[in-house]
Amino acid sequence: MLRLWTQDQFGSGTTERIESFVTTAAPTTPINATEASAGESATRTPTLSLSLGALGFALWALGWFLLIADRSSHAAWILQVVGPMLVAVGIIAYIDHLARRIGIAAVVLGAVGAITCAIATLPYAINPDKLSSASGMRFGYGAYGVGLLLGFLSVAIALSRKESALEHAGTVCPAGCRCNDVVHASFVSLTTAALGLLLWGIGFLQLMVSPGGSRMGWILATIGTALVATGITAHIDHLGARFGRLAIATGIASAFIWSLGYLMNALNPTAGFHSTWYTVLFYCYAVGHLLTAVSLVLVIGRGRRSAATA
Repeated sequence: MLRLWTQDQFGSGTTERIESFVTTAAPTTPINATEASAGESATRTPTLSLSLGALGFALWALGWFLLIADRSSHAAWILQVVGPMLVAVGIIAYIDHLARRIGIAAVVLGAVGAITCAIATLPYAINPDKLSSASGMRFGYGAYGVGLLLGFLSVAIALSRKESALEHAGTVCPAGCRCNDVVHASFVSLTTAALGLLLWGIGFLQLMVSPGGSRMGWILATIGTALVATGITAHIDHLGARFGRLAIATGIASAFIWSLGYLMNALNPTAGFHSTWYTVLFYCYAVGHLLTAVSLVLVIGRGRRSAATA
């Protein structure tokens, strides 16, 4: 949950994004991988929460597209604040159910992480000239890094909750999980995603220390986003059975695209903010965020189709 989180500075998540909005919303009763209950899916799909998340990522993506043309666009930087704020509101809108699944602490940390990522770009929305100052860049990288680390703690708490729940043996569902598990995601999936968020966050804190360019910071961000995507991939059979493989594959693709953008900067860490390297990075951010939005829309559509046939 907490995608976020979302970008050279500010690009999330995604994964956290899919895990917070999708994995934690999975039904607790057995569902056959090929014959999911339409009525159950319809009642379990958090339409409002997912819609806010999708809108947030879409606006976030639009902001990055606008920044490709104009790095000092007030409108673009405002969208960089509004987007993650909507993601946070989406998490909060489903807080009751999420809290029962992964614990109130994990939900709060995920929401605060998203808000922190929004705050990371707030100075630029107020005054884009802050991008030209070392202090302004340090604030952006640092705040985003903290947001990612909060996402790490959120997933780590969910992992601990799963371990506690598994102390009580349960029946194995056809989809491959234990019916009484609070968190359906596997240990491998959660551990990989948590490690990815940790490295991603540390990478941005390294960039805060060296705002002029840090190869190690960008390398850690590259590895971190790749691990987040790998964590989701490790759970694709279970997630795909509930929410559709196309939706999950789209979410995975978004994380790998962010990783590609970070890799470009790792190859040339001293590239200026107005360089072609950053243009490529912003394209990766924009497409990655847009794919996350599409993934959430696909999940919403699947839920509505299930409700119509219930």
